[in-house]
Amino acid sequence: MAGSLCLVAAFLCVGEVVYGRGRMSWRSNVGHVVLSVFFFLLALFIGHLVIGAVLLFFAVLVLLYAFLRVLSTEYVITSSRIYARYGIIARTITQAKPEAVSAVYVQQSIVGRPLSYGDIMFMTPGEGGHGFIVFKGVESPVALKSTFFELIRRIKERMRLEELLRELERECDFGRIPEDRCAALRQKYEEELKRLEEAGSSA
Repeated sequence: MAGSLCLVAAFLCVGEVVYGRGRMSWRSNVGHVVLSVFFFLLALFIGHLVIGAVLLFFAVLVLLYAFLRVLSTEYVITSSRIYARYGIIARTITQAKPEAVSAVYVQQSIVGRPLSYGDIMFMTPGEGGHGFIVFKGVESPVALKSTFFELIRRIKERMRLEELLRELERECDFGRIPEDRCAALRQKYEEELKRLEEAGSSA
């Protein structure tokens, strides 16, 4: 995992901007809900008190499992990291810097596509070159993928402007650019950086 775990219990590091945030979608648990309803209806029509009670217990248990499955997940995309937390008993937390992601894949099942949920896999450098972070059962995965690529665009633009500022300072220190020109370019780059940060904060 890259960086410190600042993003624990919904706390962000200083200066972090949230671009996307959510949990596992209830739609991804449609199978559990259907199974719970089936057990419940079967318990009503079974005509046997003990068996009906057992079926009702299973109906509640399956629904509780689905609820805890949704509640135990947290997916966040910020200006500094991609963060995933999931697991009911054994908790798994993974995170990485957005610029470390080499590829993004979206997987949607036959049921997931019409219900607009699916998995997003962010490939990152890891042991043997096979690291990844998965957002499981997230709502509108294609839209979230677009949000991530917009973040990457902003990061690259910020890096470009910061490099231009560093190069400008070097040239100005050596006296290769007139002072008034230095001041004008410095102001221009700093304003562009400020606009970029403001746009990110309002995203």
